[in-house]
Amino acid sequence: MAQGGNARSKFAVTTPGPWYDWTETDPAERAIRFIQTYCRAPKGYGHGQPLKLAPFQQEWIRDILAPGIRQAAKSTPRGQGKSTENAALAVWATFDRNDTGEPQVPIMATTVGQAQRSVFDVAAKMVAAEPLLDERSLTYTAIGSTRIAVGYNGGTCFPIANDPDGLQGLDPSFAVVDEVGFQPLESWTAMVLASGKRAQSLVVGVGTPGLDRERSALWHLRSAYLDGQTPPGFSFTEYAAPEGCDIHDERNWHIAMPALAAGYQSIDAIRTAVHMSPESHFRVFHLGQWVDGTDGWLGADGRKAWDTLAFRYNLRDGAPTWVGLDVGLKRDSTALVIGQRRPSGQLHATSRVWMPNDDETIDVSDIMGFIRELDARYKLIDVAYDPRLFELPAQILADEGIPMLEFNQSLERMTPAFGNLFEAIKRQEISHDGDPAFAQQILNAVPRLNERGFTLAKRKSRGKIDCAYALAMCFDRASVKQTVRSPLAVL
Repeated sequence: MAQGGNARSKFAVTTPGPWYDWTETDPAERAIRFIQTYCRAPKGYGHGQPLKLAPFQQEWIRDILAPGIRQAAKSTPRGQGKSTENAALAVWATFDRNDTGEPQVPIMATTVGQAQRSVFDVAAKMVAAEPLLDERSLTYTAIGSTRIAVGYNGGTCFPIANDPDGLQGLDPSFAVVDEVGFQPLESWTAMVLASGKRAQSLVVGVGTPGLDRERSALWHLRSAYLDGQTPPGFSFTEYAAPEGCDIHDERNWHIAMPALAAGYQSIDAIRTAVHMSPESHFRVFHLGQWVDGTDGWLGADGRKAWDTLAFRYNLRDGAPTWVGLDVGLKRDSTALVIGQRRPSGQLHATSRVWMPNDDETIDVSDIMGFIRELDARYKLIDVAYDPRLFELPAQILADEGIPMLEFNQSLERMTPAFGNLFEAIKRQEISHDGDPAFAQQILNAVPRLNERGFTLAKRKSRGKIDCAYALAMCFDRASVKQTVRSPLAVL
């Protein structure tokens, strides 16, 4: 690979020459023909030979290169050839003619190094392996200026980080967003806005479902598509097994992984993975499913651990009841968890969540009113709350006779509270009503280790986790042995 020097001699070729068929007017068919003629597989299946696109890959290329498509996202399990496919499309887009001017093809990932390793280096090897491409281009490897430059059409292809500020000055004709399941929505939006400077341009994001829904561009794009909120210029493709399917049924594997039928993914490897991987990991990375709670504070199969605790139980009027309250007024939600002991001994928990609006904070009077309703219906033992944002309202409620209890969310207080809650969940000493919003906040949480154990990290978690804090406070108070006072004896 060159860092310059011989640019003049190689770039003397200013016209495409007879090496490439320019008569095909359909961009999808032209891309497929180009890839299968000039892009050689640098590794793996078909190493050294021109790529042979599988039918599902050709179908996807036709979808995303259809007239009017500006954005395209694809969700797919690992092992479906997405890095090679992305690299080949980037090579085609860099060398092909473009009616809007010099092609600009950025490859975006979390860091420049990741973009280079995952897709750009594959593209560069494809160019180096094909003389007809290599002699019409230069590949620069200098730090900060890594790129493929094409002489006759002025095309460039380069890796770039996902910093939204750094994406603003781009003018892409075709952009690749690698592992879009792990990219923030802000970075995707910045790339899309940059691409809008041309009459025709396309941003393509391909990736596996991410572990963080809140911060995943792919999750937001998928949700918008399924809700019918995307415009005609958006293309979405998903390869995934049915929700809740049997992970050992190989028919579901073929639904999610078309590369098995295409012959370039080994089914033996999948048969090993299904036995050696946590179920949640297998569902995410091999079945293309979105599974929350993966690698969170409840372990690799956090979703399964939590769902196992679901139980149909109606709280009893007048029964001893404990409440945990975590208050957030502007950015965080406010979560209130109610707990009662079942006859079997488990603490059954339900939740109430208040979400702030963009323009308004949560109305504290609503929270106070709900606590008064609970006090009228149940025998409240403790209402544990963090005094940081609820001190005055709590004092008013306490003056009314409601048993309000300050529960400071310090490291010393929350570390044992979360440790005890974790053990109780693992021992199935807790049950819940199966509410999806409750589950989401529990499974969003990731641990923050300290010298005494762990707490839950609000800033680094995968969404709001106020229910987890409220449940920890509720369980802590419900675990305190209640003392029965002897009646006053009058002698």
